Amino acid sequence: MKSYFFTLLIIFLNFSYAQIGEVIWEENFNDLDDWMIITGNGSWGWGNGELEFYQEENVEIAVVPGEQGNNALHITAQEESGPDIVDQWGNPLNYTSGKVTTKAKIAIKYGVIETRVRVPDLDLGGWPAVWLLGTSNLGWPRSGEIDIMEMGSRQEFRDLHDEHNGGNDSDNSTVNQVVGANAIFYADEAVTSENPSGAASISWDPDDDYCRPYYNYDNLNDRFLTYRIYWDPDSIRFTVIDDSVEYDLYTEPFPIDSVSAEFQEPFYLIANLAIGGLFTDAVYNGGSGLPISMPFPAHMYVDYIKVMEWNGQGEVHIGPPTFQGGTFGLFTDTTPIDNGLVAGDDAEIYVWEGTLSEGSIPPYEGENGISWQTTGLGWFGAGIMSMQPVNLFNFGEGHLKFMIKIPANISFQIGIIDAWGNQSYVEFPSNQTKYGLVRDGNWGQASIPIDDIRGEYIDLRMLSYEFVVLEVNGASCEFALDDIYWEGGGTVKVIHDNDRGFPMKYILKDNYPNPFNPTTTLHYDLPEDALVNITIYDMMGRQVKTLINQTKNAGYKSVIWDATNDYGKPVSAGIYLYQIQSNGFIQTRKMLLLK
Repeated sequence: MKSYFFTLLIIFLNFSYAQIGEVIWEENFNDLDDWMIITGNGSWGWGNGELEFYQEENVEIAVVPGEQGNNALHITAQEESGPDIVDQWGNPLNYTSGKVTTKAKIAIKYGVIETRVRVPDLDLGGWPAVWLLGTSNLGWPRSGEIDIMEMGSRQEFRDLHDEHNGGNDSDNSTVNQVVGANAIFYADEAVTSENPSGAASISWDPDDDYCRPYYNYDNLNDRFLTYRIYWDPDSIRFTVIDDSVEYDLYTEPFPIDSVSAEFQEPFYLIANLAIGGLFTDAVYNGGSGLPISMPFPAHMYVDYIKVMEWNGQGEVHIGPPTFQGGTFGLFTDTTPIDNGLVAGDDAEIYVWEGTLSEGSIPPYEGENGISWQTTGLGWFGAGIMSMQPVNLFNFGEGHLKFMIKIPANISFQIGIIDAWGNQSYVEFPSNQTKYGLVRDGNWGQASIPIDDIRGEYIDLRMLSYEFVVLEVNGASCEFALDDIYWEGGGTVKVIHDNDRGFPMKYILKDNYPNPFNPTTTLHYDLPEDALVNITIYDMMGRQVKTLINQTKNAGYKSVIWDATNDYGKPVSAGIYLYQIQSNGFIQTRKMLLLK
């Protein structure tokens, strides 16, 4: 779901309709334990000029209307503003919505991925989607993107394709009548001045000979449709099932080859309801377009998502990457290591913005070293980035060690960056000895305690740059690095997964919605595994219902109350108290039930 200036790369192939295998993972949305709720407006509206501000209050587990007892992910978009509802520059926004992801929690590689989705009246401005992004640290579009479904497309796109899959070839479709899918990847031949990212999209089909969005002039909103992708190492097929009939969204499955090898790696799930942006004809952040006419509040439901084997293929990875222990090498020839990265294979050495060129200093050890010369831009930056996130959580009491040969008058920083974009650095001031590094013009070793470099928010389970060097005082120099590794990982300790790293403290959050009828969701944070008790009381202090009384894993948690008591009978309207007790922590909040 990025800007759509792409080149189409299509190679047709024969497709074998093999049997769908067993279910290997299923999300029925009885809770959000496998999901992280995204907040904010991102960079320039998530790269698309979108107008919404994502917030936790707009995401909940709720009963599907008309399907009593069937829970779903419920995302609400609203027209609202406030002091905290702003874009990245602090400008006010007028819409809120919801977005969730399984990043660091669930990753999928191959299989049939099926989801049942109901979208609201989009009229003009709504942009709902269920999609996937690659887990790779390479960034979009090199990491790849798979859009299982998205609606709200521009009139130009709808008019181009409306003779297929239910279209009437009269250029009169609305955004409520058309749904499509897409795959996006990097291609050299897609790089232009208008598309510097090199993003190639299979849905960009100006000749109308491949893309087949699904049209239904009875409208696709306010009812459920089922979407599928059939994914194996060789191809991806996109379909939609409407009234028990399955329609292909392309004339042939999309072939996966050396150009689109992104799709041979794991991907994580995302579901959201965007407002405005470049995909739509509506106004976008920083530009013009038609006014938003979508009715609010707008409700999107995702009933389930499941993964089934396809052609014998299908993998679901639970939780963060495999925990590393012992000694983990980043760039070393002779140091004994338990595991490590190999530059050019599973890691890359990056120089930022042309700030460094190749130097001439010989390696400290072995046959390989890193030698750089500054290029006079006033600062320099470089780092070692793993292709996939690396889990170095077990090194919390260890050290980052490296050899460096650098002039004493150069101040520099060493840091790490996680997959969420959090950065943390320690400083090596000029002409000083710090972390054991003696600045005498020769090779010297630094040993930084991980506790010093990790900062407050770094998620050691999901590191993208395991080593970064920065200089900001503008001095020109030649320097070299070698023998870079993490030491002191100990034995591998298995910890329970959560979403944005572990919560820092116990918290009981405001329920949503509030007031409510008939259900509301209570959110709470657990910084560690603990026995949790959450109980509902009336205003007289009498116990109404015990929602939870059991041990829960650390993480960002939620529970639904359906306005019944311990005997399953509905309770009367009024104000109720809900209280959490866990490991000595007690907190109480109020909520209002309407009838």
